[in-house]
Amino acid sequence: MQRLPVSLGDRSHEVVIGHFEIDALADAIAALAKKNSGLAILFDGSLPRHSPRVEALVTALHKRLPKVASLALTSGERCKTFTELEKTCEWLAQSGFDRGAMVLGIGGGATTDHSGFAAAVFLRGVDSVLLPTTLLAMVDASVGGKTAVDLGAGKNLVGAFHQPRGVFCDLNFLDTLPAREIAAGMAEVVKAGLIADAPLFERIEAETQASPELSRAQLERFIADSVRVKIDVVCSDERESAGRAILNFGHTVGHAIETGSDYGLLHGEAVSLGLIAALKLGHALGINDASLVTRTAAVLSRLGLPIDLENHVDEEVLSHIDVDKKRRSSAIRYVFVPKLGETLIRDIELPELKRLVLAIPR
Repeated sequence: MQRLPVSLGDRSHEVVIGHFEIDALADAIAALAKKNSGLAILFDGSLPRHSPRVEALVTALHKRLPKVASLALTSGERCKTFTELEKTCEWLAQSGFDRGAMVLGIGGGATTDHSGFAAAVFLRGVDSVLLPTTLLAMVDASVGGKTAVDLGAGKNLVGAFHQPRGVFCDLNFLDTLPAREIAAGMAEVVKAGLIADAPLFERIEAETQASPELSRAQLERFIADSVRVKIDVVCSDERESAGRAILNFGHTVGHAIETGSDYGLLHGEAVSLGLIAALKLGHALGINDASLVTRTAAVLSRLGLPIDLENHVDEEVLSHIDVDKKRRSSAIRYVFVPKLGETLIRDIELPELKRLVLAIPR
Protein backbone atom coordinates (compact mmCIF):
# COMPACT_ATOMS: atom_id res chain seq x y z
CA MET A 1 0.00 0.00 0.00
CA GLN A 2 1.38 3.39 -0.99
CA ARG A 3 0.10 6.64 0.50
CA LEU A 4 1.05 9.70 -1.55
CA PRO A 5 0.36 13.06 0.14
CA VAL A 6 -1.09 15.97 -1.83
CA SER A 7 0.05 18.99 0.17
CA LEU A 8 -2.34 21.88 -0.50
CA GLY A 9 -2.90 23.48 2.90
CA ASP A 10 -6.46 22.96 4.11
CA ARG A 11 -7.20 21.05 0.88
CA SER A 12 -4.49 18.47 1.56
CA HIS A 13 -5.33 14.80 1.17
CA GLU A 14 -3.81 11.48 0.16
CA VAL A 15 -3.83 9.28 -2.92
CA VAL A 16 -3.73 5.71 -1.63
CA ILE A 17 -2.64 2.99 -4.06
CA GLY A 18 -2.86 -0.74 -3.42
CA HIS A 19 -4.87 -3.94 -3.45
CA PHE A 20 -7.69 -3.38 -0.95
CA GLU A 21 -9.88 -5.91 0.80
CA ILE A 22 -13.48 -4.69 0.62
CA ASP A 23 -13.78 -4.20 4.38
CA ALA A 24 -10.52 -2.22 4.51
CA LEU A 25 -11.64 -0.02 1.62
CA ALA A 26 -15.04 0.56 3.21
CA ASP A 27 -13.35 1.41 6.54
CA ALA A 28 -11.05 3.95 4.85
CA ILE A 29 -13.90 5.68 3.00
CA ALA A 30 -16.17 5.61 6.06
CA ALA A 31 -13.41 7.18 8.16
CA LEU A 32 -13.36 10.19 5.80
CA ALA A 33 -17.16 10.38 5.79
CA LYS A 34 -17.69 10.16 9.57
CA LYS A 35 -17.93 13.93 10.01
CA ASN A 36 -20.41 14.20 7.14
CA SER A 37 -24.19 14.01 7.37
CA GLY A 38 -24.55 11.50 4.54
CA LEU A 39 -22.70 9.68 1.77
CA ALA A 40 -23.97 9.99 -1.81
CA ILE A 41 -22.47 7.29 -4.03
CA LEU A 42 -22.30 8.05 -7.76
CA PHE A 43 -21.09 5.14 -9.88
CA ASP A 44 -20.73 4.26 -13.55
CA GLY A 45 -23.91 2.36 -14.37
CA SER A 46 -22.03 -0.31 -16.33
CA LEU A 47 -19.69 -1.22 -13.46
CA PRO A 48 -21.81 -3.79 -11.58
CA ARG A 49 -21.91 -5.99 -14.71
CA HIS A 50 -18.11 -6.10 -14.76
CA SER A 51 -17.13 -5.91 -11.12
CA PRO A 52 -19.00 -7.35 -8.11
CA ARG A 53 -16.69 -5.22 -5.97
CA VAL A 54 -18.94 -2.19 -6.44
CA GLU A 55 -22.03 -3.88 -4.99
CA ALA A 56 -19.97 -5.39 -2.16
CA LEU A 57 -18.47 -1.99 -1.31
CA VAL A 58 -21.84 -0.23 -1.32
CA THR A 59 -23.23 -2.92 0.99
CA ALA A 60 -20.27 -2.54 3.34
CA LEU A 61 -20.67 1.26 3.44
CA HIS A 62 -24.37 0.91 4.32
CA LYS A 63 -23.30 -1.08 7.39
CA ARG A 64 -20.82 1.59 8.48
CA LEU A 65 -22.68 4.86 7.93
CA PRO A 66 -26.18 5.98 8.95
CA LYS A 67 -27.14 7.67 5.65
CA VAL A 68 -25.99 6.19 2.35
CA ALA A 69 -27.73 6.45 -1.03
CA SER A 70 -26.54 5.39 -4.49
CA LEU A 71 -27.12 6.63 -8.03
CA ALA A 72 -26.06 4.88 -11.24
CA LEU A 73 -24.72 7.39 -13.74
CA THR A 74 -24.96 7.08 -17.49
CA SER A 75 -21.90 5.10 -18.53
CA GLY A 76 -18.77 6.69 -19.92
CA GLU A 77 -18.38 10.11 -21.52
CA ARG A 78 -22.16 10.40 -21.98
CA CYS A 79 -22.48 11.36 -18.29
CA LYS A 80 -20.42 14.51 -18.86
CA THR A 81 -23.23 16.82 -19.95
CA PHE A 82 -25.25 19.54 -18.24
CA THR A 83 -28.36 17.40 -18.64
CA GLU A 84 -26.81 14.51 -16.73
CA LEU A 85 -25.29 16.85 -14.13
CA GLU A 86 -28.70 18.41 -13.51
CA LYS A 87 -30.20 14.93 -12.97
CA THR A 88 -27.52 14.21 -10.37
CA CYS A 89 -28.03 17.48 -8.53
CA GLU A 90 -31.82 16.94 -8.52
CA TRP A 91 -31.28 13.47 -7.08
CA LEU A 92 -28.96 14.84 -4.39
CA ALA A 93 -31.56 17.42 -3.39
CA GLN A 94 -34.51 15.01 -3.48
CA SER A 95 -32.52 12.48 -1.45
CA GLY A 96 -32.19 15.01 1.34
CA PHE A 97 -28.45 15.60 1.19
CA ASP A 98 -27.33 18.86 2.79
CA ARG A 99 -24.11 20.86 2.93
CA GLY A 100 -22.60 18.29 5.23
CA ALA A 101 -22.84 15.56 2.59
CA MET A 102 -19.97 13.76 0.92
CA VAL A 103 -20.04 12.51 -2.68
CA LEU A 104 -18.22 9.26 -3.51
CA GLY A 105 -17.46 8.87 -7.23
CA ILE A 106 -16.76 5.31 -8.42
CA GLY A 107 -15.75 4.73 -12.03
CA GLY A 108 -13.53 5.90 -14.84
CA GLY A 109 -12.43 9.42 -15.67
CA ALA A 110 -15.84 10.55 -16.92
CA THR A 111 -17.48 9.41 -13.69
CA THR A 112 -14.89 11.04 -11.45
CA ASP A 113 -15.12 14.27 -13.49
CA HIS A 114 -18.93 14.26 -13.19
CA SER A 115 -18.90 13.33 -9.49
CA GLY A 116 -16.29 15.92 -8.61
CA PHE A 117 -18.13 18.67 -10.50
CA ALA A 118 -21.45 17.71 -8.88
CA ALA A 119 -19.75 17.98 -5.47
CA ALA A 120 -18.24 21.34 -6.44
CA VAL A 121 -21.58 22.94 -7.41
CA PHE A 122 -24.25 21.22 -5.28
CA LEU A 123 -25.19 23.69 -2.54
CA ARG A 124 -22.08 25.65 -3.63
CA GLY A 125 -19.78 22.83 -2.69
CA VAL A 126 -19.73 19.63 -0.65
CA ASP A 127 -16.95 17.16 0.15
CA SER A 128 -15.99 14.40 -2.26
CA VAL A 129 -13.86 11.27 -2.34
CA LEU A 130 -12.91 9.40 -5.49
CA LEU A 131 -12.49 5.72 -6.28
CA PRO A 132 -11.14 5.48 -9.85
CA THR A 133 -11.65 2.07 -11.47
CA THR A 134 -9.67 2.49 -14.70
CA LEU A 135 -5.95 2.94 -15.20
CA LEU A 136 -6.54 6.25 -16.97
CA ALA A 137 -8.60 7.61 -14.08
CA MET A 138 -6.05 6.43 -11.52
CA VAL A 139 -3.12 8.21 -13.14
CA ASP A 140 -4.92 11.28 -14.43
CA ALA A 141 -8.58 12.23 -13.99
CA SER A 142 -8.95 11.50 -10.27
CA VAL A 143 -5.80 13.35 -9.20
CA GLY A 144 -5.44 17.12 -9.06
CA GLY A 145 -8.93 18.44 -8.41
CA LYS A 146 -9.97 19.27 -11.97
CA THR A 147 -13.66 18.53 -12.55
CA ALA A 148 -15.73 19.22 -15.65
CA VAL A 149 -18.42 18.39 -18.14
CA ASP A 150 -18.23 18.71 -21.92
CA LEU A 151 -19.92 21.01 -24.40
CA GLY A 152 -20.73 20.24 -28.01
CA ALA A 153 -17.86 22.53 -28.92
CA GLY A 154 -15.25 20.58 -26.97
CA LYS A 155 -14.18 18.60 -23.93
CA ASN A 156 -14.03 19.85 -20.34
CA LEU A 157 -15.04 23.40 -21.22
CA VAL A 158 -17.16 23.91 -18.09
CA GLY A 159 -15.85 22.85 -14.70
CA ALA A 160 -14.26 23.78 -11.41
CA PHE A 161 -11.20 23.08 -9.30
CA HIS A 162 -12.46 21.02 -6.37
CA GLN A 163 -9.99 18.92 -4.42
CA PRO A 164 -11.31 15.62 -3.03
CA ARG A 165 -10.78 14.59 0.59
CA GLY A 166 -9.12 11.41 -0.62
CA VAL A 167 -8.44 9.22 -3.65
CA PHE A 168 -8.31 5.43 -3.41
CA CYS A 169 -6.74 3.55 -6.31
CA ASP A 170 -7.88 -0.04 -5.73
CA LEU A 171 -5.76 -2.03 -8.17
CA ASN A 172 -8.13 -5.00 -7.96
CA PHE A 173 -10.38 -3.14 -10.40
CA LEU A 174 -7.69 -3.46 -13.07
CA ASP A 175 -8.06 -7.26 -13.09
CA THR A 176 -11.34 -6.97 -15.04
CA LEU A 177 -10.28 -4.03 -17.21
CA PRO A 178 -10.04 -4.82 -20.95
CA ALA A 179 -6.54 -4.75 -22.46
CA ARG A 180 -7.54 -1.78 -24.62
CA GLU A 181 -8.39 0.25 -21.49
CA ILE A 182 -5.06 -0.65 -19.89
CA ALA A 183 -3.25 0.54 -23.01
CA ALA A 184 -5.25 3.78 -23.06
CA GLY A 185 -4.26 4.49 -19.47
CA MET A 186 -0.61 3.87 -20.26
CA ALA A 187 -0.66 6.81 -22.70
CA GLU A 188 -0.89 9.15 -19.71
CA VAL A 189 1.90 7.25 -17.93
CA VAL A 190 4.13 7.65 -20.99
CA LYS A 191 3.25 11.36 -21.00
CA ALA A 192 4.29 11.68 -17.35
CA GLY A 193 7.68 10.19 -18.18
CA LEU A 194 8.15 12.45 -21.18
CA ILE A 195 7.40 15.69 -19.35
CA ALA A 196 8.99 15.16 -15.95
CA ASP A 197 10.43 11.70 -15.22
CA ALA A 198 12.99 10.41 -17.71
CA PRO A 199 13.71 7.23 -15.65
CA LEU A 200 9.98 6.37 -15.75
CA PHE A 201 9.93 6.65 -19.55
CA GLU A 202 13.10 4.58 -19.80
CA ARG A 203 11.60 1.84 -17.61
CA ILE A 204 8.48 1.70 -19.76
CA GLU A 205 10.71 1.56 -22.82
CA ALA A 206 12.84 -1.29 -21.45
CA GLU A 207 10.01 -3.30 -19.93
CA THR A 208 7.77 -3.15 -23.00
CA GLN A 209 10.73 -4.32 -25.10
CA ALA A 210 10.97 -7.36 -22.85
CA SER A 211 7.20 -7.95 -23.01
CA PRO A 212 4.33 -5.67 -24.09
CA GLU A 213 2.06 -7.32 -21.49
CA LEU A 214 2.49 -5.63 -18.14
CA SER A 215 2.27 -7.46 -14.82
CA ARG A 216 0.34 -6.24 -11.78
CA ALA A 217 3.60 -5.27 -10.10
CA GLN A 218 4.72 -3.26 -13.12
CA LEU A 219 1.36 -1.47 -13.33
CA GLU A 220 1.42 -0.61 -9.63
CA ARG A 221 4.86 0.96 -9.95
CA PHE A 222 3.93 2.85 -13.11
CA ILE A 223 0.76 4.19 -11.45
CA ALA A 224 2.60 5.36 -8.33
CA ASP A 225 5.38 7.04 -10.32
CA SER A 226 3.03 8.86 -12.69
CA VAL A 227 0.78 9.97 -9.80
CA ARG A 228 3.87 11.39 -8.07
CA VAL A 229 4.61 13.41 -11.20
CA LYS A 230 1.09 14.81 -11.27
CA ILE A 231 1.08 15.57 -7.53
CA ASP A 232 4.36 17.46 -7.81
CA VAL A 233 3.01 19.57 -10.66
CA VAL A 234 -0.37 20.21 -9.01
CA CYS A 235 1.17 21.19 -5.67
CA SER A 236 3.35 23.77 -7.40
CA ASP A 237 0.48 25.21 -9.49
CA GLU A 238 -2.94 24.01 -8.33
CA ARG A 239 -5.06 26.15 -10.66
CA GLU A 240 -2.93 26.08 -13.80
CA SER A 241 -1.73 29.64 -13.66
CA ALA A 242 1.66 28.56 -14.99
CA GLY A 243 3.50 25.25 -14.63
CA ARG A 244 0.50 22.92 -14.44
CA ALA A 245 0.01 23.51 -18.16
CA ILE A 246 2.75 20.95 -18.85
CA LEU A 247 0.22 18.22 -18.01
CA ASN A 248 -1.52 19.19 -21.26
CA PHE A 249 1.37 17.84 -23.35
CA GLY A 250 -0.18 15.98 -26.27
CA HIS A 251 -3.70 17.07 -25.37
CA THR A 252 -4.18 19.98 -27.78
CA VAL A 253 -4.28 17.78 -30.88
CA GLY A 254 -5.42 14.77 -28.83
CA HIS A 255 -8.59 16.50 -27.64
CA ALA A 256 -9.26 17.80 -31.17
CA ILE A 257 -9.05 14.23 -32.51
CA GLU A 258 -11.24 12.91 -29.70
CA THR A 259 -13.88 15.62 -30.15
CA GLY A 260 -13.79 16.18 -33.88
CA SER A 261 -13.60 12.68 -35.29
CA ASP A 262 -15.87 9.67 -35.44
CA TYR A 263 -13.11 7.09 -34.98
CA GLY A 264 -14.50 5.91 -31.64
CA LEU A 265 -11.16 6.44 -29.91
CA LEU A 266 -10.70 6.22 -26.17
CA HIS A 267 -9.22 9.30 -24.49
CA GLY A 268 -5.84 7.64 -24.04
CA GLU A 269 -5.75 6.58 -27.69
CA ALA A 270 -6.38 10.17 -28.78
CA VAL A 271 -3.67 11.34 -26.36
CA SER A 272 -1.26 8.83 -27.92
CA LEU A 273 -1.79 10.49 -31.29
CA GLY A 274 -1.48 13.90 -29.65
CA LEU A 275 1.90 12.94 -28.15
CA ILE A 276 3.16 11.96 -31.59
CA ALA A 277 1.84 15.22 -33.05
CA ALA A 278 3.55 17.31 -30.36
CA LEU A 279 6.88 15.52 -30.77
CA LYS A 280 6.78 15.64 -34.58
CA LEU A 281 5.89 19.33 -34.45
CA GLY A 282 8.71 19.90 -31.96
CA HIS A 283 11.14 18.17 -34.29
CA ALA A 284 9.94 20.24 -37.27
CA LEU A 285 10.58 23.40 -35.22
CA GLY A 286 14.01 22.23 -34.09
CA ILE A 287 12.96 21.83 -30.44
CA ASN A 288 13.49 18.07 -29.99
CA ASP A 289 15.50 15.40 -31.80
CA ALA A 290 13.94 12.92 -34.20
CA SER A 291 15.15 10.13 -31.91
CA LEU A 292 12.61 11.14 -29.26
CA VAL A 293 9.82 10.85 -31.80
CA THR A 294 11.05 7.41 -32.85
CA ARG A 295 11.47 6.13 -29.30
CA THR A 296 8.07 7.36 -28.18
CA ALA A 297 6.30 5.96 -31.24
CA ALA A 298 7.93 2.59 -30.60
CA VAL A 299 6.81 2.52 -26.96
CA LEU A 300 3.24 3.56 -27.78
CA SER A 301 3.04 1.03 -30.60
CA ARG A 302 4.25 -1.81 -28.35
CA LEU A 303 1.56 -0.85 -25.85
CA GLY A 304 -1.06 -1.20 -28.60
CA LEU A 305 -1.76 2.51 -29.01
CA PRO A 306 -2.32 4.32 -32.33
CA ILE A 307 0.51 6.41 -33.77
CA ASP A 308 -0.78 6.86 -37.34
CA LEU A 309 -1.36 10.60 -37.16
CA GLU A 310 -1.90 10.83 -40.93
CA ASN A 311 -5.12 8.79 -40.65
CA HIS A 312 -6.65 10.92 -37.90
CA VAL A 313 -5.86 14.57 -38.56
CA ASP A 314 -7.40 16.90 -41.13
CA GLU A 315 -8.64 20.49 -41.26
CA GLU A 316 -12.04 19.60 -39.82
CA VAL A 317 -10.51 17.84 -36.82
CA LEU A 318 -8.10 20.70 -36.17
CA SER A 319 -10.94 23.23 -36.19
CA HIS A 320 -11.74 22.00 -32.67
CA ILE A 321 -8.49 23.52 -31.39
CA ASP A 322 -10.27 26.89 -31.61
CA VAL A 323 -12.15 26.12 -28.38
CA ASP A 324 -9.27 24.48 -26.52
CA LYS A 325 -9.04 25.51 -22.85
CA LYS A 326 -5.43 26.58 -23.36
CA ARG A 327 -6.35 29.23 -25.91
CA ARG A 328 -5.30 32.79 -25.11
CA SER A 329 -6.93 35.24 -27.56
CA SER A 330 -5.72 34.20 -31.03
CA ALA A 331 -2.91 31.97 -29.72
CA ILE A 332 -2.63 28.74 -27.77
CA ARG A 333 -0.12 27.67 -25.15
CA TYR A 334 1.54 24.65 -26.71
CA VAL A 335 3.70 22.28 -24.69
CA PHE A 336 6.90 20.80 -26.14
CA VAL A 337 9.47 18.34 -24.78
CA PRO A 338 12.98 19.53 -25.82
CA LYS A 339 14.44 16.40 -24.28
CA LEU A 340 13.25 13.56 -22.09
CA GLY A 341 11.91 14.84 -18.77
CA GLU A 342 11.92 18.54 -19.69
CA THR A 343 9.25 20.86 -21.08
CA LEU A 344 8.95 24.14 -22.97
CA ILE A 345 5.76 26.16 -23.42
CA ARG A 346 5.31 28.46 -26.41
CA ASP A 347 2.40 30.59 -27.53
CA ILE A 348 1.54 29.76 -31.15
CA GLU A 349 -1.04 31.59 -33.23
CA LEU A 350 -3.93 29.25 -34.04
CA PRO A 351 -3.72 29.49 -37.85
CA GLU A 352 0.02 28.87 -37.67
CA LEU A 353 -0.43 25.86 -35.36
CA LYS A 354 -2.96 24.28 -37.70
CA ARG A 355 -0.71 24.92 -40.69
CA LEU A 356 2.27 23.38 -38.92
CA VAL A 357 0.36 20.29 -37.79
CA LEU A 358 -1.07 19.68 -41.26
CA ALA A 359 2.46 20.08 -42.69
CA ILE A 360 3.95 17.44 -40.39
CA PRO A 361 5.69 14.85 -42.61
CA ARG A 362 3.54 11.77 -42.89
